Amino acid sequence: MTSATVPPSSPPAPAPAPKLSWELDKRWTALTLFVLLWLEVWAWLSTDPDYYLPDLFRPLAIVVLLVVMLTGLLPWPRVRAGLRGVVLFVVASGLMLELFTAIRPAEEDDRITISADPLLRYHYTPHVEIDAGGRDTRVNQFGLWDDEYAIPKPDGVFRVVVLGGSMGNDGHTAFEDRYHVQLEALLDGAAPEGKAVEVINVSCEGYNTLQQVRLFEAVGVQYQPDLVIVSYQLSDPFLQDGSGRRVGNSRFLFRFLLPINAIAQGSKCGVFAPLYGNYGYHVMVHNPLERLALLGRLHGFTAMVAVMPVVEEFDDPTCVSLYDQVMATAAAVGLEGIRVPDAFLGKPAKDYRKPEAPGDLAHPNVAGHTLIAETLAGRITGHLQQWGAR
Repeated sequence: MTSATVPPSSPPAPAPAPKLSWELDKRWTALTLFVLLWLEVWAWLSTDPDYYLPDLFRPLAIVVLLVVMLTGLLPWPRVRAGLRGVVLFVVASGLMLELFTAIRPAEEDDRITISADPLLRYHYTPHVEIDAGGRDTRVNQFGLWDDEYAIPKPDGVFRVVVLGGSMGNDGHTAFEDRYHVQLEALLDGAAPEGKAVEVINVSCEGYNTLQQVRLFEAVGVQYQPDLVIVSYQLSDPFLQDGSGRRVGNSRFLFRFLLPINAIAQGSKCGVFAPLYGNYGYHVMVHNPLERLALLGRLHGFTAMVAVMPVVEEFDDPTCVSLYDQVMATAAAVGLEGIRVPDAFLGKPAKDYRKPEAPGDLAHPNVAGHTLIAETLAGRITGHLQQWGAR
């Protein structure tokens, strides 16, 4: 009997190596992205409300996270990769622009000097020449964009010191056309016979009210003013360093966020409104004005707050409410207020915008400077006459 041939047994196949399934990988990826998104949203919601305009890079991080998560639902690999690539390219380009803006030489480098005073932070460079409206002008020895004035004050001189930010230092407006220079001419013409008036610009662009009063203490008080006028702009409660030209942590988006925010708010003054409802307003505005009132009593000068207009429709309810708040603050600390926007009521805002910068609503054209000077002169002439009668 022939026995059946038994085929040789083959070695058992090796067990497949364990590997992470794509399904598990997707779940963990989605969970990780969800936690990161949660952290970002929580960090955003937990931002200190007194720090207006927070880190602008956080929204970008949220956009990236959302794109990565939502595109994971797409079944087409090329579409998924393309959408992610576009978003990453846009974000990377934005970061490159930020880097370029941060490291390139600033246009104002020769004009601005970092201050040893941690409150001032910076000031104009003494004796530097600056082009203003096509004519070179010189910063004086104290870092003020104005002429040199005698110290101590000569006899027979009524001195007005103007504190402010960028309105009196607008590089698009020729020096002789600025409101404080026009104001000096108007008041000097109204001075009693044999008397003179000097208006000194103790201000620096980008300064908030705290810095303005600090500069007055450091420099302006030695001019022995008879009258001090705070030229108040609605941006004055800003806490951030004006020399950095940033919004949040972004330098590149500085020029774009404010108009976008204004559109979202429905009012050009809406961008400033968040500055007026928090602790920062009391630190940046109320307390400095209170200190200025105290300095007036100590040094024997009168202090006034002149609220300046935004070159927007002059009866805009949001703007008006902010003007009201500043006027109320001035009255609360014992300072006389001048509501300059009232002089513009009924007039078209476009008539006071600069043709070379129509989107600049913070700085009026020469006609606006003239109307501001005339409005201030109308309120100051009485003080001048009282001084002359002594």
